[in-house]
Amino acid sequence: MKYIKITILVSLVAMSAFLSGCFASKEEKMRNNAVPFYNEALEYFLNGKPDMAREKVLMAIDRYPTFVEAHILYQRIRAGKLETKELLKEYRRLMKENSNEPRYIYLYARLLDDFDEQERLYRKVIDLDSDCSWGYFGLGWVYYKTQRYPDAAEHFEQAVKLEPNNALFHLDLGAVYYLMQHNHDAEVELKKAVEILPRLVEGWSDLGAIYYQRAEFTKAVESLRKYLNLYPAAPDKNKIKKVVMQLSGGKI
Repeated sequence: MKYIKITILVSLVAMSAFLSGCFASKEEKMRNNAVPFYNEALEYFLNGKPDMAREKVLMAIDRYPTFVEAHILYQRIRAGKLETKELLKEYRRLMKENSNEPRYIYLYARLLDDFDEQERLYRKVIDLDSDCSWGYFGLGWVYYKTQRYPDAAEHFEQAVKLEPNNALFHLDLGAVYYLMQHNHDAEVELKKAVEILPRLVEGWSDLGAIYYQRAEFTKAVESLRKYLNLYPAAPDKNKIKKVVMQLSGGKI
């Protein structure tokens, strides 16, 4: 009887591991199917083609509904067209319809202007799932915006720990390290961000700022040129071009 119980227990553990692997593989497969459309959308966005970007990013979301980075890009596109009220309604509805999915809570909360309400919702994300990296990232963003930089760094670090291959997490951790004057750590995180996602253009501009501050002007020019090449539609491109010309003897 004892042998039978042990056998049943081992079988249950094996079945649990198998099912967990299936679910993980299913989500991973969905993401892999969506990523090419997301990459196309990001390319269109950076080149100043928001309508094409919107079309492609919706294809990515259709293939992987909880693809947070794709939703963020979609929100940026629509916010650029001053569709913020419609966005709030849309993501509030998604949050209510998917009340057990913490990522939709994050996606709604990030649209709000009220830091206290954002913080409350991001804590709710963590209450629902203590391993949801986006909850910690959201709290880090609130603390970053309210200049509580050590608290921001702590929460960004936790997000990175939970999801080490997320470029956005490394980007914002690098940014807050920079503001804390931890320049070496900032450089490490920003380089990691652009290594994971080279089209994360904010990483290149932030690296340019670090190198400029250190008077490493050759590296600053390289990073800022990368930013300009990847982001032809950058709203600050003329300003960045002037900096590059000043540092490189008049060359773009």
